[in-house]
Amino acid sequence: MHKYNEEKHLYPPAIQQGLEQIVSRNLAAQKPGRYELDGQMMYALVQEMSTKPAEEQRAESHMTYADIQLLVSGEEKIGFSRLSAELEMADNQLAARDVAYYKHSHDESEIVLKPGMFAVFFPEDVHRPCCHVNGEKHSIKKIVVKVHRDLWG
Repeated sequence: MHKYNEEKHLYPPAIQQGLEQIVSRNLAAQKPGRYELDGQMMYALVQEMSTKPAEEQRAESHMTYADIQLLVSGEEKIGFSRLSAELEMADNQLAARDVAYYKHSHDESEIVLKPGMFAVFFPEDVHRPCCHVNGEKHSIKKIVVKVHRDLWG
């Protein structure tokens, strides 16, 4: 995590805790799966997958958990926009899985993650992860730490 130690004081305590769990538990070296960090308050998902064209990925948001998405290997583009009334929900799984998927995302911006980089998405942030970079497919490994809203302070 490039320059994390120099910048960590800028992040809210719950986000700092999530990032520190990634390092202290050496999650980047772990196999894909779910890892409990603080019961249901904070857990990590280690994932390996291939990126897809953005039009094949669904935009999503969460209501209970913030996401810290840290890329371990490969390259990934993530589209993001703010939650708004114009977004039409395609699949509401908020009650069961804390995720809602949208038919289209409006005014989407993009970020490209390279190994060691991370992004944080709060419930107001609609995000479309795991997209191709420059139209190219990449095999990626990433860690998603789910931080419960009760930890945000």
